[in-house]
Amino acid sequence: MREYSLPFDSRFDRLAVFSFAWAVANVLHALSFTDRISLQHPFAIGVLLAAAFVILIPWSVWPLLLMLSCSVANTFEWMPYAPNHITFEFIINSGILTTLVWLIARLYLKDKTIAAVATPDFRNTLFQTFAPFIRISLFILYFYAVFHKLNWDYFNPTISCSVFLLSGYANRFPFIPDNALVQWSAIWGTIVIEAAIPLLLYFRRTRSTGVFLGCGFHYFLALHPHPGLYSFSSMLFAIYFLFLSDVFTPTVHEFADSRIYKKRQYLLTLFRILLFAAVIVVIVLALIAGAYINNIVHKLTLFGFLIWLVWGLVLIGFYIYSVSYSVYLESSSATLFHMKKAMLWLVPLLVLFNGLTPYLGIKTQTNFSMFSNLRTEGNISNHIFVSPSLQLFDMEKDLVEVTKTNLQDLQNLVNNNQVIPYFEFKRITSNAHIDFYATYIHNNETQTIVVKQGISNQPELLIPHNWLAAKFIRFRPVDKGPCLCKH
Repeated sequence: MREYSLPFDSRFDRLAVFSFAWAVANVLHALSFTDRISLQHPFAIGVLLAAAFVILIPWSVWPLLLMLSCSVANTFEWMPYAPNHITFEFIINSGILTTLVWLIARLYLKDKTIAAVATPDFRNTLFQTFAPFIRISLFILYFYAVFHKLNWDYFNPTISCSVFLLSGYANRFPFIPDNALVQWSAIWGTIVIEAAIPLLLYFRRTRSTGVFLGCGFHYFLALHPHPGLYSFSSMLFAIYFLFLSDVFTPTVHEFADSRIYKKRQYLLTLFRILLFAAVIVVIVLALIAGAYINNIVHKLTLFGFLIWLVWGLVLIGFYIYSVSYSVYLESSSATLFHMKKAMLWLVPLLVLFNGLTPYLGIKTQTNFSMFSNLRTEGNISNHIFVSPSLQLFDMEKDLVEVTKTNLQDLQNLVNNNQVIPYFEFKRITSNAHIDFYATYIHNNETQTIVVKQGISNQPELLIPHNWLAAKFIRFRPVDKGPCLCKH
């Protein structure tokens, strides 16, 4: 078995590697959703700047603390319209941030100083504290990715989300066939692979195989034109690092020590300067795009995709390089998922609860049901195993059908042959802030709301939802027929 000596810089530990990968993922999030980079969303700009400093000095917890804080604040401000994987990351980041602040506070209360945050012991404690709940949360995410797809519409190749994604690949890569055999292979292959990845990651002897299967699957998935997919894959690639053995970091040390650091220190300095400058350029261009040149937004998203193509291959290469020396040194499952504090179970429990919400009747957006064809609204469920009778709340059963309106958000429902939960109908009417009318069917009764000069014949529909409900509850429009694919 190969032995390793201490590397050129002991600060380059597992926390530094994860922080670096997590920061790159945050940069790719920003490039996927460039409309967030604006003066109206200062926390989004803060995430980019903090991520740049994390990449430059990943061995310091202070840029990490700043990046986590800005990310949590940015996503919270974004809610309830944050994408599914950003909501997942919000829960994870909240857990890491709480852990970091708690460890710093405990250190200060004990020693009346926080100088020890730079020590290997503190950094190792931090990493070993948050890594288990991220691993468990990833398993829950994969569970829902499979479970939500166990519905009749997903297995209908004419409307299945897997076939919808396949058509996107075929448009970008004409050599990919799009026949019935390939469509059924996409449907069942997605289910099998998403179920296999967490199973392989769980067992010691198959863990490396799980990492490479996940990397291969999500690297391919990110080739789809939908920009949010490479953002999602970059997040998963960073989390996969948590499943590699402890010799990964010494392996990277050895590689950097022998081939880069000793002879090319000036290149690393130049890289840091260029990287920071690149982030500043991205922010400036995004701000200009928001005010003047909309085409720049598309180019920035494409730029992020190109970065992802290279970054994904770099991580896969390092993972292969590491695993080739550490296949027999994997940690046991008991060690990998051992929670140091019982309160940390709150993170995976929140992930678990969030995924259950459509079956409880609470919400149908941001519950990890992306690209699944799942429908649970209107006292109808297309899920093979879950009945709508299990819903504890009636918000998904209370639907509104708009028949005629001059309000664009409601007209979209008419055009798309969709109905909407009353909760969302009221969100739209209370946020309109213009004169409008809408004829709709609710509780089998035809009604009309008219708003003139801010006064309505149904004033209750102009009262906004309470702040907490509006932030965390959101429903998607409901197709009158089979459930078509929605991200």
